[in-house]
Amino acid sequence: MEEEYVMIDLDEVSRHIEIPSDAPYTLSGLDTMNPVLTIDGKIKLVGEYIETIGTCLAFSEKEEVSASENKKKIVEPVAKLHKILKFRLAALENDDGEIKTNTL
Repeated sequence: MEEEYVMIDLDEVSRHIEIPSDAPYTLSGLDTMNPVLTIDGKIKLVGEYIETIGTCLAFSEKEEVSASENKKKIVEPVAKLHKILKFRLAALENDDGEIKTNTL
């Protein structure tokens, strides 16, 4: 089976809430149209796949120190991406018909 890489886009979400870089998360439903990302057991996000236009590449970066103690960065391609998984805050409608952001 061929591996498939997906980029996770949290730009829209990060404008509204702060996500700690060390927060635990659960990503479920990757094989569905709308995967769910739960962050720190409190924030629920709903995703939607968007096909990339053209080729989207992912790179890794590492620093190497040579014998002469010079540091240099090495950038290597990791994968081609064909999909972006864009997330938004999940919204729930309460009994009054008011829409509110869903935090667990």
